[in-house]
Order: sequence, then structure tokens, then C-alpha cells
Amino acid sequence: MRRVPVVLLAALLAAACGSRAGRDEARGPQTEHVSTAGDDAGSAVAVPDAAVEPRIAEEVDAAADEDPAIDAPAPPRRVVIQAAGDYLLHTRVHNSARFHAAVDADPDIAATEGYAYLVYRVKPVLARGDLNVFNLETPLATERNPQSGDPPMLNGPPIAAVSLVRAGFHVASTANNHAYDQDLEGVVETRQAAMDAGLLVVGGGANGDEARAPIFVERNGIKIGILAFTETVNRTTLVERSSGSVPQVAIWRGDADLETIRSIRRQCDLLLVFFHWGGEFDMVPNRFQRQTAADLCAEGVDLVVGTHSHTLEEVRRLEGPDEAACVVAYSLGNFLSNQGLKYRVGWQNPDPDRAQGIPYTRDAAMLRVTYEEDPEGRLQLAALEAVPLWTENNWLDRFGVENFENDIWVAPLFASMADPEQDRYDALYEERLGEIRKALGDDVTIVEE
Repeated sequence: MRRVPVVLLAALLAAACGSRAGRDEARGPQTEHVSTAGDDAGSAVAVPDAAVEPRIAEEVDAAADEDPAIDAPAPPRRVVIQAAGDYLLHTRVHNSARFHAAVDADPDIAATEGYAYLVYRVKPVLARGDLNVFNLETPLATERNPQSGDPPMLNGPPIAAVSLVRAGFHVASTANNHAYDQDLEGVVETRQAAMDAGLLVVGGGANGDEARAPIFVERNGIKIGILAFTETVNRTTLVERSSGSVPQVAIWRGDADLETIRSIRRQCDLLLVFFHWGGEFDMVPNRFQRQTAADLCAEGVDLVVGTHSHTLEEVRRLEGPDEAACVVAYSLGNFLSNQGLKYRVGWQNPDPDRAQGIPYTRDAAMLRVTYEEDPEGRLQLAALEAVPLWTENNWLDRFGVENFENDIWVAPLFASMADPEQDRYDALYEERLGEIRKALGDDVTIVEE
């Protein structure tokens, strides 16, 4: 392959480098460094344009004929991050998995003891993401405490994590109020079960350092840092605040954690923070959520994935440093649960128990955030979308049914309501789509899949 003379190549580079420094600074860890040709390169600048330009064009064209890729610029980097809300394995959800493990012909459902049945309908949506994350709000551990009480104790088998990986998830947060439901040992067992299944885990570990450690994931040449925090835990007597050597989850510490975030942000191209916060069954974020979101955005966090309310709350596009976009999803609702089991469209439920009666606990969304590299090498928010989800629950069909079995599963709203055999869902579809749009707000574009 013919080579461009050093002197002429230096002249070409010198003419093109006017804005290069700004681009390198923006890309941080992905910075490309251009070597110079030495002191002799300066003399090339004085060569008259008429003498230089034809020769440069000739040499470059010849090289391109032999290697077409030599002049092709690298394609802009692009990544799609998708986030879901709380994965809750209540007793009836377990029952649904076990029933379908015994009766369904799908080998994947049998191989996962029925837990794939609960989530497989979301698999096409997850296939669109480069990085898919969710909140694992159920310990996957030895059952030391039965699933009862108020608030309930939760637990599930490790095989449930396998079903989530097969569906397309990559990262789980365990920083939430149910993290200690199966005691301190359950924190470690849950982390290990999820990792054994192939999930990356953030927010909980064998000690304080492990619980607060970030994870880094690279997708399409983009380094993504991930942290997780919870505002509260249920079993506060198990929290050891004076020692970092016992199993724990990352309970928010305010300024100390903001300092950690500031440090981690310098080590990655994008930073995602899970936050389990706010009030249960609230429909709007409270003052703590809004102030903390502002603090996170000010430190350069690119995406905040909120959970805990069991309902959808708004998704906002806030402003971070240097006018960069900071996306805050205050709550993505329940990805899967047994809540809202008494709801049916058109029926005014007299039950005051909001967990069982209100429909909003069955509304959810798969948030889809797309980042693309601009001509200056900076990653910019390119699209902010959401796929509406709905958890189907047949609890109200049990009356008059012999040998009734729970049937609970989550699916994209458009898919679950499109079944021609489910005409009774026409009104429900229209109602829930409208409520989901209203909850998420105008900053988000609703998409079908």
C-alpha cells in the first residue's frame, strides 16, 4: 500500500486539528490521541496550496483504493439502556410459576420451574436493549422467614434469576427495603444466586465495600458505571451502622455517597444510579426524591432509575453539568407482583387496601433511553421512550371455578391486550394506556415494543 509522505500528511493533520482538543476532552476515557510528525512538520505549512493539494488528494485516493476503510470515519457510538421496576415474588406469583411448570409444554418453562412463564412475553422488548436493568426486590435465598406479615417477608428460588437472564436482563439492583427479609445471610445468598445465573449485581454484598462498589459495563465502546442505593430497609435492627464487615445493602448516606458518585463519574462515559426511595403507593415524587434527584444530576449522573412506590411516577429530563441531559425516572412501578389483584375495569373496589385494590400497581413501563455520539465525540441523549407493561392476574376469575389456579404474568400492554380472544380487555387497554401516559409525563414517547 502506498504511503502518504510524512511532510504532506502533517500538513493535512495541521489543517484539520482546529477543534480536535475540545473533542478529546469531551470523550474522557475514549479519547483518541493523534501523534505529530515532529519539528519538520512545521515546514509543510508554508508549501503553496496549489502545489500541495493535488498531491495530497492523489496519495490519499491511492491508499483508499487499496484499503477502503482507511478514510472511513468510525461510526458514532450508540447505546440503548432499558430499565424495569420491582420484581416481586409474592405467594400467588410463585403459585403461578409452579402451576405452569407442571402443565406447559415449553421446555424453557419447565427448565426454570415455571418462572420463565411469568416474564417471557417481555423478551422481544428486552431484545432491543444493549443493557437491561431491574430491581430485584425479592431475596433468592434459604427461607429463614416464611412469606407472611406486614410488611411481608419475601423470598424466591435461585432459578428465578435464570429465567430473568434468559428473558434478557443483564443487571440487578438489590438495594431495597426487602433486602434483609431472609436475614443478613440472605443478602449474600441473593447476590450469589443472581451472579451464578449470569446477572451483574449492585447495591448489596458481604460487606459495606461490596455493597457500595460500582460495576462497570462496556457496550459498543461505551463504558457505563452503575451504582445502587435505598432510602430505607424494613428490618432496621439488622443494619450494622458501626461496622462495614457484615452483609449489608447500600443505604443512602447523603453527602458521603455524593462524593462517591463524583469520583465514579470520572471513570466512565455514562453513569446510571438505581434509587429505591419515596412513599409506597404515591403517585408523585416527594420532596426528598426531587431534591436528591437534583443533587444526583448536579454530580453528572446521566440516568436515575427509581423504584419502591409500586406505581408509576413521572420521568423527567433534567439538566446536568454543561447542559447535559439527566434522565430521572422517579418510579417505574412493579415489573411483576401480585398487587392490584382485586381490580377490574369499571368496578369500584371498596377494599381500602391499596396494595390489593388499585390498578396502578399493575401498570408499569420498560424505560428505553438511547445515547448517541455527536460530531464532537460527546454522548448525547437521543431518545427517551417507554414501552407500557401490564401484569395480568386472574384472581377475580376464581369464583365458581373448580381447582382454580393462579395465572399471573407480565407483558407489553399492546401485546397482552391484542389477543382476539380477550375482547373483555378492550376497555381496560384504553384505560391503562391513558393512565400510563399521564403518569410518565410528556418528556417520554410511548412506543409499542
